[in-house]
Amino acid sequence: EHGKGVARQTDERGFKPMKAERWQQAKEVLYDALERATEERAAFLDSACLGDQELRKEVEELLVASEQAGSFFEQPPADVAAEMLAADQDTAMVGRTLGHYRVLSLLGAGGMGSVYQAVRADDYEKCVAIKLIKRGMDTDFIIRRFRHERQILANLDHPNIARLLDGGTTEDGLPYFVMEYVEGQPVDEYCDEQKLSTHERLKLFRQVCAAVHYAHQNLIVHRDIKPGNILITSERVPKLLDFGIAKLLSPELSPETIERTGTALRLMTPEYASPEQVLGETITTASDVYSLGVVLYELLSGHHPYQIKNRLPHEIAQVICEKEPEKPSTAITRVEKVRSTDGLSPMTITPESVSRTREGHLDKLRRRLIGDLDNIVLKALRKEPSRRYASVQELSEDIRRHLAGLPVIARKDTFTYRASKFIKRHKAGVAAAGLVTVALVAGAIGIVWQARIARAERAKAERRFNDVRALANSFLFEFHDAIQNLPGSTPARQLVVKRALEYLDKLAQESQNDPSLQRELATAYKKVGDVQGNPYNANLGDSDGALSSYRKALAISETLSGVDPTNVRDRRDLVEMYMSVADLLWAKGDNAGSLDTYRKALSIREALSAADPSNTNDRNQLARNYYFIGQALLKKGDVAGALESYRKALTIAEALEAADPANKKARQIAAVSYLKIADSFALKDDHASALENHRKALSLQQVLTAADPANATLQRQVAIFIGRVGEDQREVGDFVGSIESERQALAIQKQLADADPTNAQIRADLASTYTDIGETFLRMNRSDAALENLNRAAAVLTELLAANPDYIENRRVLALDQHRIGDVLMKKGDTVGALENYRKALPILESDSVRAERPFELATLYQHLGDLHGTLATNAKNLPDKRVESWRDARHRYQQSFDVWVDMRNRGILAGSDAGKPDEISRVIARCDEAIKNLAGRDK
Repeated sequence: EHGKGVARQTDERGFKPMKAERWQQAKEVLYDALERATEERAAFLDSACLGDQELRKEVEELLVASEQAGSFFEQPPADVAAEMLAADQDTAMVGRTLGHYRVLSLLGAGGMGSVYQAVRADDYEKCVAIKLIKRGMDTDFIIRRFRHERQILANLDHPNIARLLDGGTTEDGLPYFVMEYVEGQPVDEYCDEQKLSTHERLKLFRQVCAAVHYAHQNLIVHRDIKPGNILITSERVPKLLDFGIAKLLSPELSPETIERTGTALRLMTPEYASPEQVLGETITTASDVYSLGVVLYELLSGHHPYQIKNRLPHEIAQVICEKEPEKPSTAITRVEKVRSTDGLSPMTITPESVSRTREGHLDKLRRRLIGDLDNIVLKALRKEPSRRYASVQELSEDIRRHLAGLPVIARKDTFTYRASKFIKRHKAGVAAAGLVTVALVAGAIGIVWQARIARAERAKAERRFNDVRALANSFLFEFHDAIQNLPGSTPARQLVVKRALEYLDKLAQESQNDPSLQRELATAYKKVGDVQGNPYNANLGDSDGALSSYRKALAISETLSGVDPTNVRDRRDLVEMYMSVADLLWAKGDNAGSLDTYRKALSIREALSAADPSNTNDRNQLARNYYFIGQALLKKGDVAGALESYRKALTIAEALEAADPANKKARQIAAVSYLKIADSFALKDDHASALENHRKALSLQQVLTAADPANATLQRQVAIFIGRVGEDQREVGDFVGSIESERQALAIQKQLADADPTNAQIRADLASTYTDIGETFLRMNRSDAALENLNRAAAVLTELLAANPDYIENRRVLALDQHRIGDVLMKKGDTVGALENYRKALPILESDSVRAERPFELATLYQHLGDLHGTLATNAKNLPDKRVESWRDARHRYQQSFDVWVDMRNRGILAGSDAGKPDEISRVIARCDEAIKNLAGRDK
């Protein structure tokens, strides 16, 4: 360059730009130098630079920059050099068009890429952010990483995560992607500027936790959570940005394995990095828990948990990995000089400046932080990942419990602590109880001596009681409840079942004379049954095991309730056991047994509700009971009775929700009641009314899910409701709308199934939706598409039935698939294939349980078998004897169809377009008789 007379300019930091070839040479030497101790670097540079003093000077400048840079890991010296090399590129991009977008300005630059503000070239009102790799950083590793980030963002759709809108490649081969433009402030700046209280900061932080938890559900770790990546909009909505260093937890979800290539490319921000990140160890979701803990520490105290005095990598690592942070309630008393947000001028943080932007007064802020919040933050910041919160959801839940005045798991659960929380929630009641206690103490002293003797005799039973309580509460209640809605939790739930049953069966033998222990056992057996096969939650698909556990729980509850029929608690427990048994009987196809058991529960529910009409929970459960009785009546074919029960459930649920809009249980019951009312209308062939009610159900369900987007159970229910809407759309002739709805449902179910591949429930849902899509394509005369989806459904169901052959619902859906596959093959002229699939479906549909539930399906299958044999009979290539045989086979199947249709008409469940089926089939039978007569006469 000097030879060409071009002056070499320096930037504001005194660095000279390099050519790419020169930079590559300097970079290699720099990386090797960084791996060596400071005192060894001079000797290394002597040998590595081989007398090239210009090269040595450039590397030395970069090494000095490593000690002066604002954030070594966030912007290592290699990145600084890359920035210089890319400075002209940053400026030149302004005004250019990338795809459909025109670049307006440079928003910011990091070590890997630059971010620009842009608008659609054809719509200047649509503002976006475009991220582009810097020239000079376009190594194979970085480009792979960048494309990896683009794929990660494409899979994320959450209201608190900046959305990916588009992507592409520049003319010179640099990849870019287009993101939602978020106009907001970093979370710490926003909270301070708005002077949010501790309570408001915690609520805002929980929304951030929901976004991170959603990413974890999609098997993605963010790895760079910091205030600058959490922007708060003017509507106070947090948006999580920059998954640039995120890593997929599941290798099969990424086409390539992304690995770091050197110390200078440890992509992290040290102040917010976990110890395992700094040490280069395995990164898990626990790393994000740690980073969130640092952010929460700053939001609450105004200080960083560590005072990092210089930027040398080994000293940063030592502080993060070895130094224990002080409590936030202590940190607020510090006076500390830090860099300002512009990174240039220093600023001083004082106790007054911190408290002024939070609670207004230092003492008030210290009282707010001391105790629960200190413990919550420090638990998230534990050095060992295993000692932190098990998940981001658990961290968020602990904050919720603190806000509600409940005990938190981060605090040792002593009697004094639990009592203090109780007193804070019930001050008036505790004051009154205190007066009574004073009066009782004198009398209690006289009883103590006598109690000592009895206490020794009770010691053994007490120990057993404590054992089972510890099991039920810690192992089943806390652990199970924490993971039951998490995708991927099935293996852990299997371990719960195995260990719990071994222990419970042993304890059950010794609990006969201890009512308290028996109550604990009943509840624990129910929990185990839920894990094994609760049809309404994620389960292991072991319906027989679940029924066994439920019946053990029911037997205990019946005994306890019989001893004291006036004990309300025991009666409530008993009705819950009845409901669990009834639910499983229904799922296994024992409709009569389930209906009888639901009615036993109902009689108790009605009495409980009548005795205490103000008890919201009893009325919630009464509505739920009516709903399930309606479901059993519908399965029985009693559409009118089902509608009556569903409407009773809906009336109660809507009244409860009107009285308390926050009653989520009531809203859930209202949603499923609308769903089943719609199903009832569908059976009456009133698909317009069915569609109207299914949409009401979906609307309520979406509100529930929006309030808890990380809940896999609610996501599953939304998918089911969308699928029902799709079925109605198909029946009213809106095939395009039907396919769209069914694919929406399928997308949700695939996501859930991928996250938890051993979850039998969600895989059955997936098969059902494939069946619905196949049915719609069949109605559209798109045979190949129908066959593809029906075969997918059959494959999933076949696997499920191999593991649990007695699960009647899966057998029923498989039979329906085989029936439809036969229909498609008939249309394609494959009578052999059609007959094979019809014969597979027939024994399932002819079974008593399925026949009672699906008589329409059985009648139609008989009719289609008749059609198939009729087709063979009309084939002139066949000999007359063969044709007569085929006509007789056809007549036999038509007669079977006729008998089922007539039975349905006699039972009053034949309506709409099916009302004329018996007459239609009767005419077909007559034609068969005539054909047989003609062929037989011709034979003679």
